[in-house]
This record gives sequence, structure tokens and C-alpha cells, in this order.
Amino acid sequence: MAIAGATSERAESNTSSGDTQDFIQKVNHGAAAGSATFTQRYRLNTQYFKPGGPILFIQGAEAGMPAINASDFIDYAPKLGALVAMLEHRFFGDSHGGSYPRGYNPGNVSGEEFASLTLDNVLWDSINFVDWIKRTVSGAEHSKVIYGGASYGGFLAVAARVQYPHKFYGAIASSPALTSFGPLGSNRFKFDSAKWASEVYVNKSIEASSKIKMAMLEFKKCTSDNTCDSDISDLHICQNSTGASYEKLYNAALHTYLSIPKYNYPWINRYPTADPFGDLISKTLVASTAGQVLRIPLLAASWSNASSCIDANNVNISRAGTADVGPAFSYIKCNYYPINDVSIPADNVFPETFARGQVDICTNPSWEAVDYNRQNEYFVQKYAIMDSFIDTADRLLIVQDGFDRTTAIGSPALTVTDRLNHSRVIVVDGTAHMEDAVSEAVEPRGLKPQMDQIRDAKLAHLKEWLGQGNQTLDSSATLVSAQSPEPILVFLFLIMFLLF
Repeated sequence: MAIAGATSERAESNTSSGDTQDFIQKVNHGAAAGSATFTQRYRLNTQYFKPGGPILFIQGAEAGMPAINASDFIDYAPKLGALVAMLEHRFFGDSHGGSYPRGYNPGNVSGEEFASLTLDNVLWDSINFVDWIKRTVSGAEHSKVIYGGASYGGFLAVAARVQYPHKFYGAIASSPALTSFGPLGSNRFKFDSAKWASEVYVNKSIEASSKIKMAMLEFKKCTSDNTCDSDISDLHICQNSTGASYEKLYNAALHTYLSIPKYNYPWINRYPTADPFGDLISKTLVASTAGQVLRIPLLAASWSNASSCIDANNVNISRAGTADVGPAFSYIKCNYYPINDVSIPADNVFPETFARGQVDICTNPSWEAVDYNRQNEYFVQKYAIMDSFIDTADRLLIVQDGFDRTTAIGSPALTVTDRLNHSRVIVVDGTAHMEDAVSEAVEPRGLKPQMDQIRDAKLAHLKEWLGQGNQTLDSSATLVSAQSPEPILVFLFLIMFLLF
């Protein structure tokens, strides 16, 4: 989970335990796996634990570990008498270290080191870890384990619950992508993410969306024709940037437009303002030319002030243009998590992109798994995350966020029921990717009413799962489809009306 530095420090200071510690983990799991081990980092908070209480387990995803108090699980712990544990994902870390198998250097990667980076090993890391907690923490030997994860970690939470229900009693998955696997042009879900993003913009402002659409079409054309110097001269490119940089700037603008609503946090995080989506829309409404419109996302991506020239060599621009995710997650996308959320159809706010033929989800062909070029349905069945399996899993709550285009490819169609123990999906209006999973130390109560509501709904589910509820309220909803945000948000409003 990406948490701003100052916010993470504030969260860390609010807990009496949870320091980073080391766990000796197997490099490979299974009967014939060998004896090799590596040091995997974890955090543990037993402050609120009562013997027999649940283990609220947080699986780290495609980053190093945040403060344990950055997760909403810490807010539920005192109400449930729970222990909270966080495990860093193998091959990930931060400036202070990481959970790296011996010989792995994230700054110098050949790819051979990733042989043990498999979905099975990742899931068994969590099993091995929580089993160790049960053996070593007094009173936890019979504790029920609730698996929590966000983004790619949300996918892991769903996979863990359906594949290992005897190990994980329940799971809460925030912002997981659960469909649109594979690079094939025949992937029938490949446009869903972009359609959702387009509708988010249109629902926010038709006028601003129209300006963005026209500006991006002009930018794409002048980049192709090599006429941007004259066609959008008021983009105000720095003198050290050459004409060849326009393609990089176009890609950076497109990626930033898609990312800003997705990461629209009410604190400063990926962009230099809180509520970057609202800021982008308001500035776009007063812009009068294509160049003025396009400067807005590029300045946001580069963290530059309004009077600055656009520097194509800015490191943040370069990252925005390539969507660099680091070597370990790049390998994961090539090996077992090839999600296509980059294809854009015609008649979208954004220009048609990767609409025909195969999409290069994997940036290093030598890392491609043998089944990389398979259909979406193959992966969904392989991981046992078909709607029918999820529907019968029980005690699985999937939470998606209204501004997040991942919602379109992570909301399975489930049986509509008022049973809190049944698998469910909630879409929260006006929130960003994984925002529902942050703690009150990060986003205090009262800042967004819908955040308070989803926190209460999660706690109600947890209590019901653990036998502490009374099943009197229907505190969530399932989705029939996820074609666009508007009908789902209306449905969510009705559910929240019933709740409160």
C-alpha cells in the first residue's frame, strides 16, 4: 500500500509495537523443496490481543511494508481482541532493507533470481507465517485467521481464501483485479478498465472531459506528424527537451490522466496536491487551449509549479510515461499476474490505445511464463477465482472504490443475499484505489462519510464471521455487472440508506 512519508510516520508513532522483525522463511515450499531459507520481514502487534482472538493478517504487495498502523485492521483489533500481523512480500523492500532471497540485488537483476517468485510460494509464505504465529504467541493456537490485502494483495487475499479455506477463515480484499488476464487481443474484458475511467471523468465534468478528449487527440496527432512544436506551442517545453520527447510526454499525459482519479487520495501522495482529481478538473475548466489543458497533468506528474516549462527529462515524467513498477513486480506480471488494464477502445475520453492485437503486458519476453499467452478464462480457472467459486467461498468481502478503474475488472457477479457470511462486493463512492484499507491514523473519521460507512460495514462483517454479530443489518451489496460507475454508485447509495 502506498502511503505518503509523513502520514506513515504519524501512523507508526501511534502504536506501542509493530517494529520490523525477521522471519526465517523457506525459499521454496513443498515436500521436495529443499532446505534453503531467506529472511522475510514482518510486523506484529499484540497490544489488543486476547487469547482465542482472531489473527488479522495483512499480506504486503508490490512494495515494502508500510507502518502497521497504516492498515485499517489496526482499528478493528481492539474491538475484536485481535492480533495484527503484517508480512512483507518476497522480493520486495525499501531503503531500509527487504525480504530478499540470498543473492538477489534489486538494482542488478538478471531474472534467474526470480525462480522462486511463484504464486504458490507467495501463498505458502503466508501460511507458514501464520502457522508460526499460532505456535509461538500464547493463546493464538486456535485463532481464526482473516487475510487482508490491497491491490495485487487483494488478488492474493481472494486466491488464499478460495484455495486454502482451511488456513484462512475469511478475507477482505481491497481493490483487486480478478479478470482481464493475458495479452491476447481476444480478451473480452480488456476495455472495461478504460471504459470505467472514461465514465468517471464524464460523471465528474462533461465540459472538462470534452476538453481533455480534444486535447489528447490533438497531442496524439501532432506527435505522429511531428508538428507539436507549432500545433501546441503553448505546452511550453523546456529548451533542453527535443522534438523527439513529445512521444514520452504524450505517454506521460495519458498515464497521468488514467492514474489521477485512481489515486485521488485526500492526502498528498503521488501528486503534489490532496484531491488531485478535483484539482485537475477545476484547472481544466479554466484552460482555453490544448496546450494549457495538457500542461495540467504533466505539471502534476513532474511536481512542478504552474509557471515551469515542461521538462521531458524530468525523472517523474519518465516514470509516468513508462509506468515503471520495478523488476520484481514486472516479473510477476510476466509470470502469473498478467492483467491488461491498458487497452483503450474508440469513443473514449482518451485516444484509442492497444485496441488491436496482442498487448505487451510483460516488458521482458524472457520472463514470460509458458502459459503467458493464454485466454483470460484459463487464468481465472487456474486460480479458482471464477464467480461461481467466489460465490460459494463464504466470509469473503471484496471492496472496490468508485474512482478506481480496477473496479471494472474486480467485481464478480455474486448471489444477492442479506447474509453477512456470504461472499460480497461493495463499491464505495468517491474513493480511490485501496483507500478503504487505510487506517484512521492515515485518514481520520469524519473526513469522508463514505469511509466511515465502509469501516463500519467491514467491522460488522468481521464480527459476524467471528460469531460476535447478530445479523440484523444488510451491510453490503453484490454487483450484477461493472460496466460503468453510475448505476453501481446509485445501488450503493440505496444500500447505505438501508444501513444508516
